[in-house]
Amino acid sequence: MSVVAQPPTANVVASYDGYDTGGNTSVAFDGENSYKWSGTSPYKAEPWGYFTPDGREIPYIKRDRDLGQTFTYAGPVARQLTAITVSTGYGTNVVRAGMYGRGISLQLFEVTGEPIRHTNGSEGATNAFHGFPHNRPALPIPAERDDYLVGEEYRSLGVFSGAVFPDKVAFGFASADVPVPPDHPSLKGRYLRFVFADAKPIWLQPGKRYAFLVMLDQMGLDCGFTLANHYTGKYAAGHAIRRDGNGLFPPVSADPRQDFTHPANAQALASAHFPADFSQRVQILPGTNGYPDVDTWRDLLFYVEAR
Repeated sequence: MSVVAQPPTANVVASYDGYDTGGNTSVAFDGENSYKWSGTSPYKAEPWGYFTPDGREIPYIKRDRDLGQTFTYAGPVARQLTAITVSTGYGTNVVRAGMYGRGISLQLFEVTGEPIRHTNGSEGATNAFHGFPHNRPALPIPAERDDYLVGEEYRSLGVFSGAVFPDKVAFGFASADVPVPPDHPSLKGRYLRFVFADAKPIWLQPGKRYAFLVMLDQMGLDCGFTLANHYTGKYAAGHAIRRDGNGLFPPVSADPRQDFTHPANAQALASAHFPADFSQRVQILPGTNGYPDVDTWRDLLFYVEAR
């Protein structure tokens, strides 16, 4: 994995270059817990809100996340996958302080079936039950914000490990020890290129759809980084995806009056985090129930290379 100055131009077989100039949609595997809850709590909380169809807000614990994209290979002959390039985003938390030097993996899938939009029970004049803006008692949420996609099946083609998130020097800073705020301009819109070794080749077949997930290998304090994306993406041959917490939806409700490790929050804490066993984690298929609509409307900025 390396920081490259420009996106690839040769051997690109699938790509999308749209992005928004804000937002913090991120790959995250952070050891510090926080509640997602717009009410009061004596513990760390963010006012994001998750609501039931009858309007009750459910507090839950912030979930771990892998991010990726489905794409279609439209070439006439099979070609070997050689690299995938993504970009850091443009928000306020682009690369967190604990991210540098962390192990990164990519998981690849073959995708079958057709994505079908599910309204999640909100349509027309009915407010979405969750999604941006997040504090529904104060602001309406457009009905489409909690829609999600069903109908696709994912078959894992392999997990590719051994990459390391670049150090600060790779981003242009003087040394690995210099303090760098997570919103520094030199971190934004930087291309990250993953190169695949020939030892375990993946062959893209004409007309087939595939997907990749970018994964942080291990949990760490203040660990995560954003990926540039278009909230209303125009890539017709795929869409953004994620693996979220333990893969079960909706998130298990938590008690924000209690500490995260309190017995009352045992199930909520398990729901929020990936399994400790990496082999179990990679068996969780991409999915969501529409919160926060990552795989419905978004497309990542990405480039797939093959020879």
